[in-house]
Amino acid sequence: MSPSDQSAAAGPADHDGLLGCQIWLLDDDTALCRLLEPILNSRGWRPRSFHRPDDLLGALDGGAPDLLVLDQMLPDKSGTHVLANLRQAGWRFPVLMLSALGAPADRICGLEVGADDYLAKPFLPRELQLRIEKLLLQHPRRRQAQRLEGAFAMGRLQFEPAQCRLTGADGLQYPVSRGAVALLLAFCQAPDQVLSRDHLLLASGSLVDANTSRSLDVRLSRLRRLLESISEGTVRIETVRGLGYRLHLEASPCR
Repeated sequence: MSPSDQSAAAGPADHDGLLGCQIWLLDDDTALCRLLEPILNSRGWRPRSFHRPDDLLGALDGGAPDLLVLDQMLPDKSGTHVLANLRQAGWRFPVLMLSALGAPADRICGLEVGADDYLAKPFLPRELQLRIEKLLLQHPRRRQAQRLEGAFAMGRLQFEPAQCRLTGADGLQYPVSRGAVALLLAFCQAPDQVLSRDHLLLASGSLVDANTSRSLDVRLSRLRRLLESISEGTVRIETVRGLGYRLHLEASPCR
């Protein structure tokens, strides 16, 4: 791709619901990232570039992108290796893979490990924009618990840890046990992440063996029923088989 190929349309994304979406780039080609960032900005998106896999993984501790543009040819490890690890860790944001390797076998390999789309280099910026837009519309981002002053906004709920209470969609307040508060706080502090049983037991202050104790299951079951009831089904705890649990807020377009 060269500057002369930049046929991107000016102006923000046609779909207002996509404005403000975070588009992360993982590519060791710094010049390409500098070229793409203003193009993505012109569509009303918020790009952020990384040049090494470890930098991206570190940034995920603070939250997730709405979409990742991932290069296949990285200096430390392949893009497919990075993607396989992300999917194994439970990350489900859409991924558009870029590669100079455009053979069918290479595309299939990328798709098999969890890529949502595959774009061969060189490419036109307008095609990249359209593919990103399509993926964002197909995969509305998860709403994340937002930190307020002394509380968390969880979709239609408000969680106040210090007061051990939840305010429901109906405006009523519901008391929450200290054990449930510790669990819910762990979920709110790790938005869109899958938390293991060991992690949740540690967060709740329990020292029992995660594989033999059923106390965690009991607490999670009670908390799950409460959240679904007072949120009218828009907030729930998902079981990610073989990995753990994740707090899910009803999907919505990017805001």
